[in-house]
Amino acid sequence: MQIENRKLKIKKTEKLALALLTGCILSFSIFLLPTLLDAQPAPFKEKNFPRLIETSELAPLLNHASVRIIDMRSSLSDYLKGHIPNSVYLPVETLHVPRYGIPAQSPDRSFLEELIRDHLGISNPMWVVLYSERSNPNATFLAWTFDHLSHKKVAVVNGGWEKWVAEKLPTTQRYPSLSLGKFFGKVTPMNLAEKKWILDHLSSKGLVIVDARSPKQYSGEEGEEIRRGHIPGAKNLFWETLLEGDEVRVWRKREDLEKLFTESGVTKDKEVIVYGRTGRDASHLYFTLKYILGFPNIRLYRGSWIEWSADPNLPVKTGADP
Repeated sequence: MQIENRKLKIKKTEKLALALLTGCILSFSIFLLPTLLDAQPAPFKEKNFPRLIETSELAPLLNHASVRIIDMRSSLSDYLKGHIPNSVYLPVETLHVPRYGIPAQSPDRSFLEELIRDHLGISNPMWVVLYSERSNPNATFLAWTFDHLSHKKVAVVNGGWEKWVAEKLPTTQRYPSLSLGKFFGKVTPMNLAEKKWILDHLSSKGLVIVDARSPKQYSGEEGEEIRRGHIPGAKNLFWETLLEGDEVRVWRKREDLEKLFTESGVTKDKEVIVYGRTGRDASHLYFTLKYILGFPNIRLYRGSWIEWSADPNLPVKTGADP
């Protein structure tokens, strides 16, 4: 009897020791993950990030341990029918939360860190590659979010899903296998503008405000918000005008983009504020100005028109003129 009890105790001790060892190994692996990822060969030779990349740059990196690919297309059904191998799906609405009752506002840092770390499996040393359909602002909005958290290893695929398919590159219906990441963000206040800041700087000579919405939304002819129109003095540059192509939509050539912005009075010597209906469409201008054209002083008004129009104390202008 005593011998059997001893054997039972030994087995329990062995099981406990094994459980402790497994836990230690798992914790050690998570702790060392950033170091292990840093030890991987860099996926991109070019170090100037964030930036626009071509499909040919992503194609060899589908199984790279340091690269996380995120599908930002508007339809979950499209993702289920097929997607770029090892891409995880994230609906853009995940980046919109109510704030003080106002819909479609940006989440705070802790919310975003949990999303990036626990649900996207991203750690700080990793590279993030984003794509959407027709090069729309879904991908650029997440790119701005990473930029706001000081994570620079971010790329947006030029031409998105349609260009990938048109070039007959591999697709799959299988889901990626993800593990928890280790991600900590550091908020960069200089790429953000809030409504009070904008109101205080409306008459500043060195400031230009750019509205990313369609001309009819800008003028006040269309819109579902409480008030229609635009922020007084804001210039209108619809985000879709930055793209070219029919079925496959890609960014215009750099010289064409520079001409487009210059003709609108948006130059590098000024501080530029971009806004749209939400921060989503504004992010398309932000990404283009800052990371394609190299504008030094860009802020995104994340509350955008949904927030501005809801405040009856803030000025609104209608018509096609600023």
